Amino acid sequence: ESGTTRDRIKVATEWRGRRFYLTDTGGFIPDETLEITRKVNQQIRNAISLADVVIFLVDGSASPTIQDFAIVEMLRKENPPYILAVNKTDIKNTRDNIAEFYQFGAKEMAQISAEHGRGVAELLDKVIETLPPGHKDTEQEKTEYAKLNLLIIGRPNVGKSMFLNCILKSERAIVSDVPGTTRDAIEEEFVLDNKKFRVIDTAGLRRKSKVTESVEYFSIQRVIKHIPQADVVILLLDSVTDTYPPTPLTKQDKTIIDLVLARGKAMVIGLNKIDLISSSERKILINNTKFELKNFNFIPIVLTSALKNKGIEETIRKAVDVYEQGGKRVSEELIGEVILPRLQDKLPSHRARYIYLKQIGTRPPKFNLMTNVPADVKDSYKRFVLNELRNYFGFAGNDIHLKITKKS
Repeated sequence: ESGTTRDRIKVATEWRGRRFYLTDTGGFIPDETLEITRKVNQQIRNAISLADVVIFLVDGSASPTIQDFAIVEMLRKENPPYILAVNKTDIKNTRDNIAEFYQFGAKEMAQISAEHGRGVAELLDKVIETLPPGHKDTEQEKTEYAKLNLLIIGRPNVGKSMFLNCILKSERAIVSDVPGTTRDAIEEEFVLDNKKFRVIDTAGLRRKSKVTESVEYFSIQRVIKHIPQADVVILLLDSVTDTYPPTPLTKQDKTIIDLVLARGKAMVIGLNKIDLISSSERKILINNTKFELKNFNFIPIVLTSALKNKGIEETIRKAVDVYEQGGKRVSEELIGEVILPRLQDKLPSHRARYIYLKQIGTRPPKFNLMTNVPADVKDSYKRFVLNELRNYFGFAGNDIHLKITKKS
């Protein structure tokens, strides 16, 4: 769909052994009457200022447009190294059109067909030749493991883009009152407290029954696709609500939580726009939120205001904490000292002769509960075991997986 890309989309890639980032921007529109157009164009200018090489893609099946000439003028002002890539050159009778693009005066030019992959290798060769000398990748590869991967999700217009901008301390994402402004995932890196992070901001996750456009459908798929890449998921909720009693949670939010926890990811909830409600409303909202989250009371809640830049770093630090909690290992000796006596005092049934518990995995925390009658371990007893584990060992932000097995 035309105009689908709004924010910059950045992906890491490699060509002939050279690693680099490729950034895709929204389409440039000279008429900046609309606010969203002005913001998209500013993102393009920001991308150009940061780029080592710019690929200026034009449609070779038609003559140069007003937009093309406007981009040429912008490139002349910014003066980055750029390659003019004339696309759709596989279409018949495009030779005359291609000749018209020479008037742009580009030092490098490539004729391609993106649809069929023709000329793309040659274009990438030109990119590599134009890039400045690179640094060795070995150090980057050594420290890659140290990056904590954060995924920001939430319903449209809860403030994800502004939240991301606060993290990065720059206008990286387009902020607009129009729901659904962010349509693609934005990926960036940052440092806090000498720790490296990779953050992914996704498009708003809507209920499938509400999705009427293919763009929104694919936004949902992208969110689901990015969950496995995350170490910690930050779910943003909107404090401003017209529900009674006031609660920022919807059925869709609870579905998101189930979706994330089912995939074994640690989680933090950010209650955003907290500055827009009074202190009395805030107290009621927090209590109602905790009540709605009674089945997920192990997920920490942080009060945030992306507009006022409040609670942002606290949310990131909390994400670090829940990640470390998920990696915690408890020895069998410690379990035997503090939990097993309580479990044995309250066996699941009169037929159960013994109970034994040990940890079998991390991220998410996994435990194996063994008894001679596994069928007698009902949900109430499972909750008892999980509560004991949390009371003694925490595991905040992580769903504890409990496996029941028989041991004679």
